[in-house]
Amino acid sequence: MAERRSEIADTIRQRIMSGLHLGTLPPGTRLPSTREIADEFDVAPRTAMSAYRLLEAEGLVELRRRSGIYVAAGSGGNSAMLTQLAGWVVDVLLDARAREIPPVAFPERVRRCLETLRLRAVCVAGNADQLDHICHELHDDYGIESEALAPEQVSEPDADAQHAIARADLFVTTATYVLRVQPVAQRLGRPLISVSLRRELMGEFLRQLSRGPVYFVASDPRFRDALHVVFDPLSHGRNARPVILGEDDIDAIPVDAPTYVMRLAHERLGDSALAGRVFPLRRIFSNEMAQELLTFVVRANMAAMTGRTG
Repeated sequence: MAERRSEIADTIRQRIMSGLHLGTLPPGTRLPSTREIADEFDVAPRTAMSAYRLLEAEGLVELRRRSGIYVAAGSGGNSAMLTQLAGWVVDVLLDARAREIPPVAFPERVRRCLETLRLRAVCVAGNADQLDHICHELHDDYGIESEALAPEQVSEPDADAQHAIARADLFVTTATYVLRVQPVAQRLGRPLISVSLRRELMGEFLRQLSRGPVYFVASDPRFRDALHVVFDPLSHGRNARPVILGEDDIDAIPVDAPTYVMRLAHERLGDSALAGRVFPLRRIFSNEMAQELLTFVVRANMAAMTGRTG
């Protein structure tokens, strides 16, 4: 029971943290009842309640007698975040200590594994919104400088594209264009990573799509095609509604409808009501993709350190 309780708590925690970040679960939002959670995970209601109790102890949820379960008022604050991170940080430092790395020396070791080299990537996608997001996440989370190229620039590169391709340490593309980019990466002996979405994010999309329309705001009309590629094969995919700035009326989006805004589109919304109500999608790479990226970054930096000290 304890293992199942922790598994359910982990899933709900991920949903709440993603919802807080995306603006879809602000503090005070009512969460599914223990019976709904029990039905979803096929467990007894008491197990679902035990999972919620774990999250209550973390300060993430509030259990109100005869009212329900809600996202806690302070769950988006720094105090709650520090409480959740403290145990994890201690575990990491203890693991480092077991490997003869003093805790105080650990930050510098990590920095050298991430920042010894200036790494560059070529990102390939079929629309400006995806390209913008991929490049920014690579830079903000992994320190990788990126050059955005359209698929045709890979097949028939001009001088600028040739220069970007020649100096790339890594190629990153969506699943749609892997076969187009792969020969170039293989010819240059460079790794190729295909973009995959976070499971909890996809899970949240699917849960919301099963209940009704979900709106995705973007700036490039070609984003419609990318959205259809992702959701059309899935049940309830018809509820995925692309909204393109300059073509569609953003004021027609119901205020209470689940709405996701691409980073580039959010910039262009300015001070509109939608921009103030909905946060842009920020971190979408799956754990598997993150592992591939970090493995590449760390190994490249460690090889550079070895070469400099050898």
